[in-house]
Amino acid sequence: MDQLSIGNSELIAQVNRTLVMQAIRRLQPTFRAEVSRWTNLNPATVTSIVAELLATNVVREIPGEPKNANPSGGRPPMMLELNNSARRVLAIDLEPDVLRVAVVGLNLEVEEYREQVIDRHSPPEPVLTQMIGLCTEILARGRGKLDGIGLSLPGLVDTEHGVLIGSTNLPHWRDTPVRDILGKELGLIPQVERACHLAAIYEDWIDHNSATSIKLVISLRTGIGMGLVRRGELYLGAGGFDGEIGHTVIDLQGRPCECGNRGCLETFVRADAVRERVEQQWSAGRGSAVRAAMERGETMRPELIYQLARNGDADCAEIVLDVGRYVGLAAANLVNVLAPNVLIVSGSIDRADNLLLEAIRRELDQRVLPKIRQQLAVRLAQAQEKSALFGAAVLVLRELFSLPKLLRSQTAEQPLSAGKRP
Repeated sequence: MDQLSIGNSELIAQVNRTLVMQAIRRLQPTFRAEVSRWTNLNPATVTSIVAELLATNVVREIPGEPKNANPSGGRPPMMLELNNSARRVLAIDLEPDVLRVAVVGLNLEVEEYREQVIDRHSPPEPVLTQMIGLCTEILARGRGKLDGIGLSLPGLVDTEHGVLIGSTNLPHWRDTPVRDILGKELGLIPQVERACHLAAIYEDWIDHNSATSIKLVISLRTGIGMGLVRRGELYLGAGGFDGEIGHTVIDLQGRPCECGNRGCLETFVRADAVRERVEQQWSAGRGSAVRAAMERGETMRPELIYQLARNGDADCAEIVLDVGRYVGLAAANLVNVLAPNVLIVSGSIDRADNLLLEAIRRELDQRVLPKIRQQLAVRLAQAQEKSALFGAAVLVLRELFSLPKLLRSQTAEQPLSAGKRP
């Protein structure tokens, strides 16, 4: 949103409009009176802003619920909610082993969704061709103007220029200008962010208590990363290169990691490590459920192991519990340092039911200081492996709900806060 001078009447109007939009998003479906109470704006101002939003189809009216019927016997007042079709956003999530693409609306309701398995050892060109083809296909099936593109990338990313600097799980991707390549082919320049950040952004977006919570979001995907949101603000390290929990060392004599170190957390929990455990079981005459699934055409991915564990296979459950133990160990270290009040684990682990989450909880119970553990809630991410994908959509949509930046002086230079990108 444009920067505006303090005291400007246009600024006041934009602030009020944004507050009403935020209220409707958080409270929907809701009444005008509730919006007035939530924003502290007078009813006449709210009515005027809502009329504008209705006229532009950003908000729509729906019949009030019977329990809210008018006590005098008249028709209940109409309720307000965001109009999902008011915006159309293309969200792209490049995970080293899988590509996800979706078209979503203002309420993050999905219009179209596709995913394809990709080869992480492939050079960028064929994967980008596959990505562009998938985007073109999914856009052709829908109707209406595209309002923006959000792109989730793994590893270290120059978000300002949309360049994938590098990822240990995509060994042939070095300084790849993904944003510009997609922008040229799709006709819109994507907004770009790291996957571990986007998973945290999405979880905070759907949390109506975000202003009072400190969330630690651990993303267990092909690799493992983390994002920290404190009272609605994403923490960014220098250059935005935070969250590399997968390259914290937990075994000094451990196996070599693709980052060049030894004993990194990723060497115990990433997709390759899960596959190695299955192969070890095969060598020992075990793992028959996985072998049978692959004979039926299934792909060897962690999601398959999690699903079989959920279905009661003891060999797969052993692998899942081991992964949970190592993730829990790393999470406990982070919780002791950061003291969040919510720990969220995202990825495909919901397919393991509560098996993996309980293993993480056991490590937290054992290793986190009691006072810190008492205030910590632990849960799975609501969108599981799609958290970063929906976060990419939020990257575009949140502009509608962002308060304008304030300029106290047109000439004064404001110093950058620590961790902020220029």
